[in-house]
Amino acid sequence: MLITLTTDFGTSDWFVGTMKGVISGIARATRIIDITHKVPPGNLVDGAFALAASSPHFPAGTIHIAVIDPGVGSSRRAIALRTRNAIFIGPDNGVLSWAVREEPVEEIRVLNNEAWFLEPVSHTFHGRDVFAPTAAHLAAGACFRDAGDLVEDFVRLPWPALEKGEQSIRGEIVYVDRFGNAISNLPGSAIPPAVLEEGRLTTACGGRMLTLHHCYTDVPPGKPLAILGSSGLLEPAINGDDFAEQNGIEVGSPVRATWQD
Repeated sequence: MLITLTTDFGTSDWFVGTMKGVISGIARATRIIDITHKVPPGNLVDGAFALAASSPHFPAGTIHIAVIDPGVGSSRRAIALRTRNAIFIGPDNGVLSWAVREEPVEEIRVLNNEAWFLEPVSHTFHGRDVFAPTAAHLAAGACFRDAGDLVEDFVRLPWPALEKGEQSIRGEIVYVDRFGNAISNLPGSAIPPAVLEEGRLTTACGGRMLTLHHCYTDVPPGKPLAILGSSGLLEPAINGDDFAEQNGIEVGSPVRATWQD
């Protein structure tokens, strides 16, 4: 069995290692893979995107824990979502929602089986006391229905709407990676394949007009371009530099792509 971890805990404190210790104490044979622990503190959008971009590439049956949890210790629920291919565990604050945006959720459970928790449950570290042990019990073979009570819905972060024209599509930036590439919500699947293949596409973002290329080195160092990134989404970028910083781009900045048939 495989468990992944996505958190905003960083790597300088003991939080991530402690969660791994809890998991290993319950499900010794389970492999644990770190997706990232450098989500900006409390940033649900960045955490949701990281989980959504990575989770489809794991084997069926993987259990994903995401802990970006500014409401820890409050009345916010702890939940587990089961899809056909995976289980997602974390706070009910939207951080899990983008990962299941295009995949039907078959079952939702509120985590209230206290027999699975570490006692006493801390008001500030549910990653250790609730999420990690719940995932470990499931990885060790416990039934999903025993995780807690069945509920009907969960908190969803809104995915920005697309505005589609005959030869255009408009949206916004949803994530900026560590290289400064500004990942948009404009999917390559919404653009005619021939347009993508031949690069007959212009992307407007941050006051720049960008032509589409297949790789960064198609333009000289320091020059901007648009590229269809590994997540299948259009990305304004600069070859060897930080597009977002140079152009004042942040999550929510508008972006528009146009083409001619």
